[in-house]
Amino acid sequence: MKIINVIPQLASGGGERFTIDLCNALALQGHDVSLIVFFPLNEHFGFYKDELSDKVKLISLNKKIGLDFTLAFRLRKVIQEIAPDIVNTHLRAILYMPLSVLTIKAKFFHTVHNTAEVEAGGTVGGILRKLFFKTGKVTPITISLESLASFEKYYGQTAPMIFNGRDIPESLQISDSVKQEINEFKKTPATKVLVHLARYTEVKRQDLMARVAKRLYDEGFDFIVLLIGRTDEKILNGVRIANCRVCHILGEKKNPLEYLMAADAFCLCSTYEGMPISLIEAMGVGAIPVCTPVGGIVNVVKNGENGFLADDISEDSFYEAMKKFLMLSENDSQLMKKSVLKAYEPFTMRECASKYMELYNKTKM
Repeated sequence: MKIINVIPQLASGGGERFTIDLCNALALQGHDVSLIVFFPLNEHFGFYKDELSDKVKLISLNKKIGLDFTLAFRLRKVIQEIAPDIVNTHLRAILYMPLSVLTIKAKFFHTVHNTAEVEAGGTVGGILRKLFFKTGKVTPITISLESLASFEKYYGQTAPMIFNGRDIPESLQISDSVKQEINEFKKTPATKVLVHLARYTEVKRQDLMARVAKRLYDEGFDFIVLLIGRTDEKILNGVRIANCRVCHILGEKKNPLEYLMAADAFCLCSTYEGMPISLIEAMGVGAIPVCTPVGGIVNVVKNGENGFLADDISEDSFYEAMKKFLMLSENDSQLMKKSVLKAYEPFTMRECASKYMELYNKTKM
């Protein structure tokens, strides 16, 4: 089967990470897979490009920043030349698809990577999606039970649901350089390692993470927080203002799985989510999740069983969830890690890609 995935860019982010993995998994199954991106594959827009399998054709349309009225025409031309059976869009790529959807004979799908209203991105995006989904021209794919519920509420119709997936390489090991880096941050051998893995945005609230860490450090808890992700000056300034000496800003990393594997816990204090790829990665290596109860997180993390959920998205609630983790005994921590690994089992990319193929095959044109 000929399959095209379309995404604006390959900068570091959950949607981009997922798209790369889906393309690789589908190509591994023997399908003819192409990935079309809008922006140039430079340092800013091409973070994941080297992780794409050589079995996947990568095509960049070299879009300039800002409005590009020719993009929809160039996109249609490339899709028409490939003559695919399936076209699956991600993120804002769907905004440039009307011409292709109306004139090309293929099955079109769109993965909804966030809560429906947020993912729609405003009036124009919402109207376009509603037209596509209501008329059946594009089949939406939601990524969690919470994602599906938000979709049904926003669009007034249901949609297929396939959990996100992420495979953890069997050969994964923590490199000596990562071990040394982390050990230099630790106060004692017993210092707990917490990783916050996310792009710096107001939604992900790294500044709140730093403030909560400061409160807990001042109370005498022995831990460090590694903040991994592309930085933003405004959020970064908030982290600096918190002045938490156990928070360490590491920036983007090509090997985040190594840090998660070395961690005792994975922290995420978002105001909303879809189904975080970083959470799936963390669970795949046994890092205990400590999160706010948003999006698909609540479908995966069972409070007190395989992680800790705050009561709500407030700073005090996240502080309480963090404190519960830090007070966990070593024996209880090891038992919880086993529960975390067990909970990861349905979230492999192999399982996810197989379900995508089932949907592709059964959906009528």
